[in-house]
Amino acid sequence: MNDDERIAALFAAPERAPDEAFVARIERAVLAEQRMKAAWAWAWRRFAVECAASGAVVTAFYLLWRLGPANLPLDQLPVGPAAAAILVLGLWFGVELRASATGR
Repeated sequence: MNDDERIAALFAAPERAPDEAFVARIERAVLAEQRMKAAWAWAWRRFAVECAASGAVVTAFYLLWRLGPANLPLDQLPVGPAAAAILVLGLWFGVELRASATGR
């Protein structure tokens, strides 16, 4: 055995079995990160849909408000449309709250 072979043998990595526990931990961490990214993307998509729906409701109320007569004083405004709008918003809130509580 010459000097080069001896030095190569000293610096060679020892033969050992792979650490299965470490590999399993890393695989679990990778899967957890993938699930977290998917959940994050789903949450942002749902947020965008909720924002679009809220904008549509606000726009509908604004357009309905603009359809009313312009010279009507505030004390003569009918209470029915406002009550209906509050009921629709309450129903919408109740449905969304129930759906998010069940994790859908």
